[in-house]
Amino acid sequence: MKIIDLPVREVRFGFSGPDDRVVSLNIPAANEDGRPHPFCSFDIEYDPEQPDMLTICLLEEDQDSFIRTVRESIPFPVRRLAELLSRREATAEEVAAWRSVADEDE
Repeated sequence: MKIIDLPVREVRFGFSGPDDRVVSLNIPAANEDGRPHPFCSFDIEYDPEQPDMLTICLLEEDQDSFIRTVRESIPFPVRRLAELLSRREATAEEVAAWRSVADEDE
């Protein structure tokens, strides 16, 4: 059995336009075990022509490193995402993970 060591992708910004403005935030999808998925990620996209709207896309990278959109949401108001995020509370596991990272940094 051949084991392939795939590079771990991190959260990253997407830039576009003549001013190289940020237009997307790319977040790797997670496997069932919590590790980053090697080929799938989510893109939260901003359209400068509709500054109060966002679109979320599920992206997939093929074996030739071409990225394609698998699924795409309809554009929705930025405030909806802000409302959802303000209601969500961190789980005990997330809090413990953040604290352990903070302890390692000290």
